[in-house]
Amino acid sequence: MSMLLRYEARRLWTSRASVAALLGVLVLGLGAIALGVERTGQDAELVTLREQRLAEQQAHLRTSHAPDAELGLVLYYLSLPTVREPSPWTAVSTGLWDVYPGSQPLRLLGLVPQLHALEPDNPVRQLTGSFDLAFVLAFLVPLLVIGLGHDVLSGDEDLGTAFLVRAQPAPVSRLVLLRLGVRAAAVAALVLVLLGAAVVWTGSPLDARVLYAAFIGLGSVALWFLVVLLVASLRRSSAFTALTLVGVWLGSAVLVPALLNLGLSLGFPVPGGIQLTLTQRQEMNAGWDKPKRATMEPFVARRPEWASTQVPEERFSWPWYYAMHEVGDASVEAPLRAYREQLQRRNTWAEHLALVLPPVNVQLLFNRLAGTDLGAQLAYRDSVIAYHEQLKRHFYPPVFQGARHASLDYDAIPRHHFRPPEPRLFPGLVGLGLAVLALALLVPGACRRMDRAVS
Repeated sequence: MSMLLRYEARRLWTSRASVAALLGVLVLGLGAIALGVERTGQDAELVTLREQRLAEQQAHLRTSHAPDAELGLVLYYLSLPTVREPSPWTAVSTGLWDVYPGSQPLRLLGLVPQLHALEPDNPVRQLTGSFDLAFVLAFLVPLLVIGLGHDVLSGDEDLGTAFLVRAQPAPVSRLVLLRLGVRAAAVAALVLVLLGAAVVWTGSPLDARVLYAAFIGLGSVALWFLVVLLVASLRRSSAFTALTLVGVWLGSAVLVPALLNLGLSLGFPVPGGIQLTLTQRQEMNAGWDKPKRATMEPFVARRPEWASTQVPEERFSWPWYYAMHEVGDASVEAPLRAYREQLQRRNTWAEHLALVLPPVNVQLLFNRLAGTDLGAQLAYRDSVIAYHEQLKRHFYPPVFQGARHASLDYDAIPRHHFRPPEPRLFPGLVGLGLAVLALALLVPGACRRMDRAVS
């Protein structure tokens, strides 16, 4: 057996096509890591730039507005950054990072139009996705497995060496398992090299995420080699085996996900943020033509602590102006909540359906690991909503009490803080493990089928 093992290993490494395929995926994986590191570096620079711009803006406001200027006027121009900083794993799995902006300025004005700016700003990238290491591991490595293993049994018929296989004292199934084991070891080593390079290149800490990433990558390799074994056990031609395996990959990676995505879009329709923004703007702009009390009454119903605020009917006032923005937001409060819930339902169903689509499941697992999935984006969006409310609670008292610019302490202005939620990996990991186990249970039957065909 050790002689056969050495022979199969030498056969693999002397095959120019096999070595070229392994090296090709290695180069693509390293290139994907390089692109991811470059993207996250640009995002980190953007965070620094926004902080610099905030300091410059505050310095400008100090000099361009007199100390006795109305505070409401100064706050109209104040723009504060909200930041979702990339993690080291963002370079590995970009996910929705290139689709949704990771940093967004926020003002004290209406929230809904500003939330719309958190929607996808790159529809082309949303359609095509990003080229990253997760894409290589989820979609290209399975093709490598198919290329290396499709002729593991039928290749002897093609080369005219099948009689040598039948002459071996060991069962044919054992030889096939040995061949696939050698190829699986090579691909597994490649996956570990790429993940190791990613950890070193991105400076990721050696924590549980590294182990999760290794489990996901190696689990995908094991699953696809089991698929290769089961199809190869049918003992058809190499062309038939290759076409069948490519069909399985195409169905699970492209066709079925596209159909399911269409079904989810139809089953869980989500109104665009533009519709909510237009409704909010119409309600707010209508306030200019209404009596001031028509704006203040619904505002006071929401914030009774300002019931004693006196707003002049005959002229503009900043308390009325900010109240008008809040009333505009309130007009779409229920649709906005339904919008978020619908997105969450669609995401939950997508995660459940991905459990039966290994490439999609692997991709989503890496996205969750990196915090670039839709769940993380929704959590960031929720943090922006909470921060906007925090700003209103901080600034409304001085604005409604007629404070002046001199009273503004720029250093005491609340800052946005976002802590990414812990990734929900358990369902996807269990789904991947159960898929591997289910296919492994079919291996004994496949081995008996191969041995019977020879005998």
